[in-house]
Amino acid sequence: MENSNIGQHDVSSYSQDTSEPKRCWVCFGTNDDDNESNSDWVSPCKCRGSSRWVHQDCVQRWVEEKQKENLSVKVHCPQCHTQYIIVYGEVNYFVRVLNNLDKLTNLVCTFLATGIVINSLYWSAVYYGATTLMQVMGNTEAVKMMVNINSHFPLQLVLPLIPLSLFLSNLVNWEVTLLLFVQRLTLQQPLLRTIMPSFLLEPVNSSTSSVQLISDTHPKITICAALLLPTIATNVGHLLFDKSSYSSLQKTLLGGLVYVAVKGVIRIYQRQHNVIKRRTLKVIHYPESNTDENN
Repeated sequence: MENSNIGQHDVSSYSQDTSEPKRCWVCFGTNDDDNESNSDWVSPCKCRGSSRWVHQDCVQRWVEEKQKENLSVKVHCPQCHTQYIIVYGEVNYFVRVLNNLDKLTNLVCTFLATGIVINSLYWSAVYYGATTLMQVMGNTEAVKMMVNINSHFPLQLVLPLIPLSLFLSNLVNWEVTLLLFVQRLTLQQPLLRTIMPSFLLEPVNSSTSSVQLISDTHPKITICAALLLPTIATNVGHLLFDKSSYSSLQKTLLGGLVYVAVKGVIRIYQRQHNVIKRRTLKVIHYPESNTDENN
C-alpha cells in the first residue's frame, strides 16, 4: 500500500506548538522518545488526551494490516470508531487504468463465480433426480418414465424438483404435531392414559417445544437426511418386501413409510424425554470448598 500523507505538515506544526504529552497507542512510545525516532505525530480521530496521538509510521502499518492490500476497506479508530481520512499519492494514468481494470475484473468474476455455483447445483440436482428415479423404479421403468415426462415437460425442469421436494418435505415437523395430538387425545380420554406410554402423559407446550424441536436439527443433518431418504427407503423396502409381488416403486414407497414411521416414533420418544429432562433443571450452590481454595 502506498504511504499515507495525512496532513503531515499540519500535524508537525501542531505537535510543536503544544506541550501536551503524547503517547502512541500502537508502540506506546512518548514524545520524549522523539530524539530516537524521526516519525511524525498525527491525531487522526476524535479521541482526546494523550491517547489521541499516534506515530504516522505506526498508524500506517496498522492501516495496512486492516486493509490487507484492499485499499477500498474503510478503517476506523478502535476506540472512538471514527473513520480515518486516508489520502494517497497520485499515480500515473497507466496505473489508474490498471486499477480500474482490477475493479471491473473483480465485479465480473463475482457474477461469473455465482453463475458457476448455481449451474453446478442445478446440474447436480438433475443428476440426482435421474439417479433417484432409476434407483427407486429400476433402470427400464425409469427410462420409460423420463421419456414420457420429456414428451410433456422439459426433463431438465422436472428432475431438479425431486431433491427440492425431498428437502422441503424433511422440514415438516410432523412428529411435533402428532405428539401434541396424541397428548390432547389422551387428556380427553382418561381410558387411554392406561394404554399410552407414560412419557406421552407429560404435557408439552406447543409454542416452546416446537421452537426447540426445530432448532435442535442442524441444516446439514436435514440436507443429508433428505438426500439419503430414497436410498434408505429402497433398501428397507427390498429388505422387508423382497419376496412379495410388489413392484420396485411399491417396495420403495412401503420401505419409506416404514422407515419414516419408525424414525418418527424414536424421535418423539427422544424429544419428549429431553423436554422432561429440561424441566428437571436445577441450579445448586457453588461448593464453598472450591471458593476457599481459590481465595
